[in-house]
Amino acid sequence: MSSIGTGYDLSASTFSPDGRVFQVEYAMKAVENSSTAIAIRCKDGVVFGVEKLVLSKLYEQGSNKRIFNIDRHVGMAVAG
Repeated sequence: MSSIGTGYDLSASTFSPDGRVFQVEYAMKAVENSSTAIAIRCKDGVVFGVEKLVLSKLYEQGSNKRIFNIDRHVGMAVAG
């Protein structure tokens, strides 16, 4: 039974009649399709690394950034 497009995919807290949460499935699929992101902690700090996939020449330089500074002591790498 497919419930895609019938309103069960609008919220992360809405279950379909067959017990699926489509928002979680969409997030898992996005991570599966994403490239690798890794962080390594060392004694002097943290090293972040990401695999950069360029799928289109239409991407604007810097628009697909995957490593961010949150503040002076916190960083973040995203996948998916």
